[in-house]
Amino acid sequence: MNFLILFGCKSDPICMVNKNNANKQVYDLEEATCFIALQLNAKKSELKIINRALIAEDNYMNNIGLIQQNPNILNESESNLEMDVDELIEYTLNIEKVNIRREKLVEIYDAEVAYLKFIGVVD
Repeated sequence: MNFLILFGCKSDPICMVNKNNANKQVYDLEEATCFIALQLNAKKSELKIINRALIAEDNYMNNIGLIQQNPNILNESESNLEMDVDELIEYTLNIEKVNIRREKLVEIYDAEVAYLKFIGVVD
């Protein structure tokens, strides 16, 4: 197996991403959290806040109807929905009450795009 590893101050890996998951088209929250931490050279202490930001994003997408609990039900109007990143950030800060700077959220959500490319769900 091939792994991406991020080392902390004491050279202990804080997380690993299995390179074999590339193009699997399966979003895994823990893997996304680790992947983003790797992209941002984050500290181990930042994993939890990255995870909370991703959970807030999932909640936001559920609230606006971008994703559903039952993916087998197709709604034509959903394909026309777009996610407004500014609204997502406001939702994360004000509704989900994630304690993080706006700039850091932008970095997290930008780095998530690299994860989505890694798993093969966006070009």
